[in-house]
Amino acid sequence: MTHRSASPAVRRLLLRTGAIGAVTVAATLVYLWQHLAMVELGYRVEQARADLALLKHRRAELMVEVASLSSLDRIERLARERLGMAAPAPAQLVRVIEVSPEGPAGPGGGGRSLMLAANAGR
Repeated sequence: MTHRSASPAVRRLLLRTGAIGAVTVAATLVYLWQHLAMVELGYRVEQARADLALLKHRRAELMVEVASLSSLDRIERLARERLGMAAPAPAQLVRVIEVSPEGPAGPGGGGRSLMLAANAGR
């Protein structure tokens, strides 16, 4: 029996079956595509989590390094050993008083007092 000699009812049945098959195949392909996309995203999320853990660990290491490098004892030692610096003599210290609108530093005053080393070359 050829396709031309099929009755209209058979043709409609074949067309309907083909359409249902095409929709089923298309739906299956969409489902598979979404599933594969989700699996790929899952791998990317896990990689991002691993990268984040590594970066957090590295940040903690760097914070420890910053703390050790910014130690005042270390900075003073380097200033003395490498730069030949020394602590200023008491005669080289100058008191600087910041005056605020409330008045000079002191009890009830609104300023503050700082001790600075004067330039020995002046």
